[in-house]
Amino acid sequence: MSRTDPAARPDSSPSPVLRVGLLGLGRMGRAVRDALEERGHEVALVVDPSWGPDPGPGRAIRLEPGLLDGVDVVIDVSTGPAVPGHAEACARSGTPLVVGATGWDDDRPGVEERARNAGIGLLVAPNFSLGVNLFFRMVRHAARLVNAADPRDAALHEAHHRHKADHPGGTARRLAEILVEELDGKTGWTTELPAGSPFDPQVLQVGVTRAGEIPGTHRVVLDGPADTLELVHTARSREGFARGAVAAAEWIHGRTGVFTMEDLLDDLTGSTPDAPPA
Repeated sequence: MSRTDPAARPDSSPSPVLRVGLLGLGRMGRAVRDALEERGHEVALVVDPSWGPDPGPGRAIRLEPGLLDGVDVVIDVSTGPAVPGHAEACARSGTPLVVGATGWDDDRPGVEERARNAGIGLLVAPNFSLGVNLFFRMVRHAARLVNAADPRDAALHEAHHRHKADHPGGTARRLAEILVEELDGKTGWTTELPAGSPFDPQVLQVGVTRAGEIPGTHRVVLDGPADTLELVHTARSREGFARGAVAAAEWIHGRTGVFTMEDLLDDLTGSTPDAPPA
């Protein structure tokens, strides 16, 4: 978590109508566009490399700082390699940025530092679904209970549609990190199975499936000698992610610093991962 600059708006009044820049118009981008319009926001700019040489007003094939004049907040659901350039354009224009693209972990420290130095708001999440972020907290709490009272082996499996490029995805990576953080018996995680030798019990096994049009399923298994506990999150569509991305854009508007969905949940529930709701 990057809860490093927790500056917040002085009040929690309803979000005003926002002029939003949307980066990426794939399946997820279209779902976010629809969710923005449902909330009454204006999609002022759409950037996607698939546009032709003359994309027309409010469209561009790449993001330049000058395109962000009058844009209140940017939502990036493009691709991981594009994120650093998008973040630089937002930093130069002073525009808050919400990032849902995955596959740019190596660049994240530099992007966060640039946002802090520029004094903009940056909210990063591998998955904006409020259900998934509640699931993160449930998994953390379950792992702590198991670790303290009934030590068990653990495993993680994710399944997504065949179009998803990264594997494992950002949500599975975050779940793996949580389990390794909370379980004394796990020191790391991997998607690899060693050939011809037993699997190291101190390593969390992460399984990955890419097939068909599966929106996303994540399953955590806590296995003991007498029984097995399973925690599962199943997405029915991209709607939950899209609505969460819009909620993140509304929340980051007017804030400065680097945040995650944990901060948004803290604000909504009046709690933290370590404390129950007030």
